[in-house]
Amino acid sequence: MSTLHYNKQLFIAGLIFTLHNTEEAFGFRQFRYPEGILNHTPSAKEMITAIVLITLFAWIAIIWTTVQTKAGPKKFLLTTLVTAFLFNAFIPHILGAIYFGGYFPAVVTAVVLYLPYVYWILPRLYNEFETRKAFFRTVAQGISLALFLVFLTQAAGYLTQIPQ
Repeated sequence: MSTLHYNKQLFIAGLIFTLHNTEEAFGFRQFRYPEGILNHTPSAKEMITAIVLITLFAWIAIIWTTVQTKAGPKKFLLTTLVTAFLFNAFIPHILGAIYFGGYFPAVVTAVVLYLPYVYWILPRLYNEFETRKAFFRTVAQGISLALFLVFLTQAAGYLTQIPQ
């Protein structure tokens, strides 16, 4: 029997994700990468486009999952999101703030919202899985999602460039 209310936790995770992405969108309006740091440094417009698309995609997944009757998809999505939160807090936000020696977009919500929520919920999610293997397989999928979101952000940057 589940002790977590998956629909409630998915809504909370979605809200945290939205707040984090809102900070990131506003942060990227002023943030500029130093010259030569990346082959393609995304503009504010590119980053905001990617952030909006990623946020919408997450909410579509959350809404679709919450209407499901079985707990499996809910547990899977929540664990995947929480793992992506943990990975994303460190790469790029915390490491970016350390590397650049100051504010990096969305570092505040990464530290204030992501990390405490992950610390609270991840052990509870671990107890929800039948086996350790199933839990860690889902965690690996969450890391894969985080990496995919990095790729999607970069791809959206290239797609939104206006040829001159």
